[in-house]
Amino acid sequence: MNRIPDLARIVGAEHVATAAESLSGCFQTGVEIAGPVAAAPGSTEEVQEIVRVCQASETPLFTTYDTFFPAEVARLPGVLLDFRRLNRIERIDPRNLCAHIQRGVTFEELDAALKPEGLAVLPPAAGATRSVVCHAVSRGMLLAAARYPDVQVSNMQVVLANGEIHRTGSHANSEETADWKEDGGPNLSKWYLGADDIFGIVVRGSIWVYPRFPGRQCRAFGFPEQGAPLALLKELPRLDLPQECLVMNRASLARRFAVPGDGLPAWALVTGVEAFEELADYQARKIRQFALEAGGTPLPPEALPGLAASLDRPWYAEPQRETSFHALFRRVPEFDAILGRTVASSGLGESQTGRTYVAHGLGRSVWCRYAFDGETDRTDLLDRLESALAAAGAFFDRPRGRLAEQVYGAIPDTVCHLRKIKDMMDPRRIFNPGKPVREV
Repeated sequence: MNRIPDLARIVGAEHVATAAESLSGCFQTGVEIAGPVAAAPGSTEEVQEIVRVCQASETPLFTTYDTFFPAEVARLPGVLLDFRRLNRIERIDPRNLCAHIQRGVTFEELDAALKPEGLAVLPPAAGATRSVVCHAVSRGMLLAAARYPDVQVSNMQVVLANGEIHRTGSHANSEETADWKEDGGPNLSKWYLGADDIFGIVVRGSIWVYPRFPGRQCRAFGFPEQGAPLALLKELPRLDLPQECLVMNRASLARRFAVPGDGLPAWALVTGVEAFEELADYQARKIRQFALEAGGTPLPPEALPGLAASLDRPWYAEPQRETSFHALFRRVPEFDAILGRTVASSGLGESQTGRTYVAHGLGRSVWCRYAFDGETDRTDLLDRLESALAAAGAFFDRPRGRLAEQVYGAIPDTVCHLRKIKDMMDPRRIFNPGKPVREV
């Protein structure tokens, strides 16, 4: 079955890309494109029809929760779904504090729509995509993870393998009268969290939003060593003081705030509070007290220009030059040592390695982000580093490539279970074939 005319009929010929040059925006620079075509649906109904066409012809259908598709997809026949046109903000609900949005809506678009309502969306600490729904469904890390849970989405619309819509959460009963943030009964929204569309294609979600409070204070404190700020990173969230709580080394600070590293401390504790003014004043005062007692030095505003504005905007990832994972606080020195050995073997110095740590879940764990400076592709270095970290017990939310083979290869029972669910939900396996249910 020739799928090109069908796609043009569904979405319009101008929204179908077939030539390699027109598909180049779907992949990282330098990837050779030989197999797929791309379609940009403008409505949920168009996504449903594309799914039915691909099912009938057994054509693989690929989606991504990142900015770019994996390089191996460029060599495979199939259809790439581009959600940039599926970008309608359907409704903002200030009473229930949620926004019902389609998959293509970006953080910048949603933030602009929320401002007149006095609301805000929580920005990511290392967004792999500008899509709010994709970041939420993939459980991406938040800058405000010290206080807020990492699941920030419910009430999804999911296109199933037969083209029908599965509505999760309270919207399973009614989209007009029920906007609860938590699923009633079986929590079927979690069925799709982190699944990367292998069971169904998420096209819409209800994103949690929050009031903008008048009291907003962001501060940074310098330290000569890593130990004291890391201890504060664990303890301050347990006292429910900061909204954002991060520790960054000199290289990470210099890159984030575009300032020379010479004038920066070796380490800094970065915090943000947001509340009514009286409460914000109290929280900021207590944070300062604990930081000073631990030997910290308050950094003047000019040291990290635009600190508050930066914490209010998304931080995006550079996938070819960084990695991130979860760990227990007590194991950070061990993982840092693995980083040091790997970096040293590649000839890189300390000044070229940015380290950022984000408090997660009221200090229960820490999210570590290692980033290499410059514009050089560090894929080989990252592969070696991630393999060593995973072998030592680092927890990666979304392992991909060689790391996925290592992680899933170590848990064959889980892979077997995933295959059973996959065969039940997508018996022809057209949704993102090979991720992550292939033989490893």
